[in-house]
Amino acid sequence: MNALPQLKEQSLGRETYRDELNFAEFPLASLSTSLPKDQKTLEFTDEIFDKSANKRVQRKLTITASDKYGLPTAMDDEVILGLIQLTGRSDFSNRRVFFTRYELLKLLNWPDTTRNYHRLEQSLNRWLGVTLYYEKAWWSKDEQSWVNEGFHILDHVQVFDQERQRRASKKDIEQAGKSSFVWNEIVFGSFKSGYLKQLDFEFYKNLASAISKRLYRFLDKRFYHRQRLEFDLRTFSCEHIGLSKKYHNGELKRVLGPAIRELETLGFIETLPIDERFIRKARGEWSIVFVKAGKNTALHAEQSPIVKALVERGLSAASARRIAAQTSSEKVEEKIALVDWLSSRKDSRVQKDPAGFLYRAITEDFSMPEDYQGVVRAKAKQASSKVVPISKQIPAQSQPPQVSTDRDAIDAFWNSIPSDEQKRIESELALNAPLFLRQSYQEGQKERGPLFQVVRQSIIDGYVRPLLLQASREER
Repeated sequence: MNALPQLKEQSLGRETYRDELNFAEFPLASLSTSLPKDQKTLEFTDEIFDKSANKRVQRKLTITASDKYGLPTAMDDEVILGLIQLTGRSDFSNRRVFFTRYELLKLLNWPDTTRNYHRLEQSLNRWLGVTLYYEKAWWSKDEQSWVNEGFHILDHVQVFDQERQRRASKKDIEQAGKSSFVWNEIVFGSFKSGYLKQLDFEFYKNLASAISKRLYRFLDKRFYHRQRLEFDLRTFSCEHIGLSKKYHNGELKRVLGPAIRELETLGFIETLPIDERFIRKARGEWSIVFVKAGKNTALHAEQSPIVKALVERGLSAASARRIAAQTSSEKVEEKIALVDWLSSRKDSRVQKDPAGFLYRAITEDFSMPEDYQGVVRAKAKQASSKVVPISKQIPAQSQPPQVSTDRDAIDAFWNSIPSDEQKRIESELALNAPLFLRQSYQEGQKERGPLFQVVRQSIIDGYVRPLLLQASREER
């Protein structure tokens, strides 16, 4: 875990973003961050019914690479998406686009470091050496059919280093000192024909993995036509998301799992039981189902207690959703308690930017300061003497009506109990919970998804509230 520095959370203003629809259909890059040096080709195929030809056609995309720069990876896929956004800022008016590397880094939310400047240049050079061969797989909006096309995505790249930038900046022209790239005319023609869709680029950048991002782009395109989508599991996973074709069906489900759960938690797709998500068609044949989330599901993701608590402390909604999807509620609550405690003391570590401090405290898992740990230990020692054995609690059916006990008081009491004692109590509570809660807890214990967290919190609240009420009466 890291120490406690300060850093502002980076954010971008809202603007209109776009995705090219052919690029959303098949992967352009490997999901891996690195590939074997001798691998120079990627292939993706599927079969669809072509309405324009009134028959089924096999589509195929072959991606080949140069010897020096190799095949594109997930990082390079993000760079191409970033270049599309830079082009969109001028309404796709010119094949040649001028930019600065700092501007592109900021757009991609990459740190402003020498290493990332080098990564950008490498990526642009890599795309110059990549050739795409579409066989009945490139949609021509003008011809309204799937056609064959072969091309490089970029025809020219000019990246200015500092020396060249200084020389060019002396010229009295608008683009002086800026780098540039030129789109291939086939790609740019698709832009100009309007074969584009809106993209929530901020949502995309906040996703945790390359699989989540690829899944989001593909589904976001397909949801335009219908709310429920069903695909052959292997075709979907290997040909449209880019998972290894060596995986068996069980491995495909397992690898897709975290990305699916993330999109569920963030309110992009509906949460489905596993037997509705994966449907067995025949021996060795499975399909996978996705349902676009309705407004209520998306609103629920925005209004989850963890997201609300983070937003109330200054984080953006996008950052709060991402943290809630990727981080255990226990860790988030621990860091919130730390920042609240530091803020109450007007501690210099959080005075300037409490939201930025909280963001980094969670994402970089800051260690707890010794002075704060001392306070927590003192509270735990005081509270442990008041813990009532579960067997002596008031039976659930005779408990008083639920009162508006303060959320912070409940959390503070529970967090003051030593972790080993928490586990023992939670285990016994789950075993003695009403049938629905007990089953939901047991079924969700492995995945620990949103429903499990709600059920778990409900069980714990039912234990803590009577204790707080009892303590309140004793103090009177």
